[in-house]
Amino acid sequence: MVSRCECSSMQKRLRLVYALTAWLGCCIAGAAAAAGNDDTYLTYTGTAVAQRNDSFLYHEQHVLQYRDGKLQSRVVLYTCRDGAAFARKEVSYVDAFAPDFALEDASNGMHEGIRTQGSTREVFFRADTAATETSRPLPHVHALVADAGFDAFVQANWQSLLQGQSLTMDFLVPSRLEDMGFKVDHVRSGEADGVPVEMFRLKLSGFLGWVTPSIDVYYSVKDHTLVRYVGLSDLRNGSNENFNVRIDFPPQERKSADPQAMLTARRAPLAPCH
Repeated sequence: MVSRCECSSMQKRLRLVYALTAWLGCCIAGAAAAAGNDDTYLTYTGTAVAQRNDSFLYHEQHVLQYRDGKLQSRVVLYTCRDGAAFARKEVSYVDAFAPDFALEDASNGMHEGIRTQGSTREVFFRADTAATETSRPLPHVHALVADAGFDAFVQANWQSLLQGQSLTMDFLVPSRLEDMGFKVDHVRSGEADGVPVEMFRLKLSGFLGWVTPSIDVYYSVKDHTLVRYVGLSDLRNGSNENFNVRIDFPPQERKSADPQAMLTARRAPLAPCH
């Protein structure tokens, strides 16, 4: 039998391993891509509040680039109440399920992601400005899933999940420099703010799935886009603990953008919220 102390220790340690946030519904990119004649852009926003009391935490501004109808890149700005940016995520889809990405948080100096250097890919992590970055080669596992690659995983397995299949995947946890086994299930059909949705749940596989928090994501029935995210954020509070959030992405706020919107998001200065 596992003692209460041991369970508490597991929960505290594993609260830091979740890297899925509201970017789940997106493919994101970091390297600037030259805009071609067939490039199109999309933008939308999300608002994160604390689960326990609905207090405001941050906004998210997403800018996506498509080429010939295929998602190429995204920049996500995490902003304070006044709109100033304090963190940014950029991801490059060199792999559908495990894209390169980099998350930088100016409020604490945290930096994590996957990068490609020549023929080598590695995962890296730095907890804060006082820490030294650590890295290691990307794990060689079948169908590794990382960051926003979870969205591609859901899209590829949409019908199987709706038919009740419980799927497993190896999800990369940058803070541990390794992958962990997760299970994904369809929980129910319903509504989120009046939008018909399908709800999916992500949990650690095995015993740890019973003692650690789950992550719930709500996708619209109409176009399979992310409408709501409930769980641990990959951003952290002043106590270096992951925020426990609910993030809503109103479908009506999705609109066309242009290359300048992406360039502006990439160049926005980052600074802690006041």
